Amino acid sequence: MSIRTALALIFAVAAAVVLLATGALTVTSARLALLQRRSELSYEALTRHITLANHAGRAMREAAEISLGGGDTEELRHLTELVARDLSAVEALERAWVEDPRLREEPGEAQEADERLRKMRASLAKIAGDVGEVSRMASAGERLAAHRRFVERPEAEYERGFVPHIDAAIRDARRDVARNAAAAGRASARIRIASMALMTAALLLLVVLLGGLLRSMARGFSALAECSRRIAGGDLDHRVPDLGKHEFGRIGVALRHMAESLREAQESRLRVERLAAIGQLAASVGHELRNPLGAVRNAAYYLTKRLAGTELGADPRVAQFLGLMEKELLACTRIIGDLLDFARERRLCRSACPLAPLVDDAISVVAAPAHVRLVNQVSAALPVPSLDKDQFRQVLVNLIQNAAEAIPAGREGRVLVSVTVCDDALNLSVADNGAGIEKEDLAKIFEPLFSTKLKGTGLGLAITAGVVRMHGGTIAVESELGAGTTVTLRLPRAAAPEVHSTQPA
Repeated sequence: MSIRTALALIFAVAAAVVLLATGALTVTSARLALLQRRSELSYEALTRHITLANHAGRAMREAAEISLGGGDTEELRHLTELVARDLSAVEALERAWVEDPRLREEPGEAQEADERLRKMRASLAKIAGDVGEVSRMASAGERLAAHRRFVERPEAEYERGFVPHIDAAIRDARRDVARNAAAAGRASARIRIASMALMTAALLLLVVLLGGLLRSMARGFSALAECSRRIAGGDLDHRVPDLGKHEFGRIGVALRHMAESLREAQESRLRVERLAAIGQLAASVGHELRNPLGAVRNAAYYLTKRLAGTELGADPRVAQFLGLMEKELLACTRIIGDLLDFARERRLCRSACPLAPLVDDAISVVAAPAHVRLVNQVSAALPVPSLDKDQFRQVLVNLIQNAAEAIPAGREGRVLVSVTVCDDALNLSVADNGAGIEKEDLAKIFEPLFSTKLKGTGLGLAITAGVVRMHGGTIAVESELGAGTTVTLRLPRAAAPEVHSTQPA
């Protein structure tokens, strides 16, 4: 993490604390508003139910006095209207509870309250009808019968049908008031605890982040100073410790890359000097050996001609030795040719060169063992690259020959040459199913004078890599022991037109 990122994170933590506090305040405000609304409705419901109970009790007392021959009919009518109005107000409150489901903490409370109101309204309607009948009887002078009817019907209905429900409603309203007060207290306590926990956690996090940043900066300064001193002293193998992903870490990586680049530059300079020395030596040895070797070849040819048809020339051992001399002289000539090719880089003579026939030409030159099959899978309908035909043909011959020789004698071998088009390049692959190459040897196979063959000069792949580089391409090798090797040449696509040849793939 970079220092800028660390500081940004610290500010982000502070901003997050503010946002969380704001969010908590918003949620708390909404919660407290809900609790306040519940408390208001609960208190109003309690007040309305108590008022309804008082007015209903006064109406019943007035009806009782009327049944005994006293009381005021107008007062009873007024109280009856008050009871009806109070009941409507209670029903309006219940509708407010139902319209906002958040106000009910228990899902069955709304249905229970609605059923209770329905029963109270039915009971009051029945009481009102019975009280009207009692009033008419009392007005007719039937006081004893009116009082008895009052006791038997409206008063009994009031005691059995109305009072239990109004008492339950008042009890529930008181319960809601107490419950909302307790919920408000709990919410306030939770808010205080959450605020304290949030502030404590934020403080601890800020302390940890700032402490880690300061420790990282101190460690980075110390490590970079030591690294600079060691590199300045010539210790290019000094490893800069991993300082993380912040600025000090990136500076450390840059110093490490700088030291590696310096070391590689020194090694490259030594390698170039070594190659230059090898090239001079190769050119000198090649030129010095070419003339005497030519003389020896001429002498061998002269002896072969003179002895032909003579008794000595008919001797099988003489013929064997002359053939051996010719064979080894050809090998020496090839080695000298490799030395001279390595010592000098011939200029490219480019032209449009279709790959399919070029691969066929290279395969025809390779002397493959009997158990190895050479397969050309290069399509004739490929973009035509611009190549030096002779030099690139020798590249293919070297690669196919090496692939064929890498297949053990007891295995049915195959060397496959193919080309794929990728972006602006042609990928030419030479794959075999031979013995593979050791991992430690993969990095050395293109170095001059390195060879895993008993009679190899170690120059073939070095010359091949040089020719590929001159063509602006790259060469890569993948190998697995026991499974085979794939050499891939990546060549630039040329702007030459495509050639559609009838040459089979």
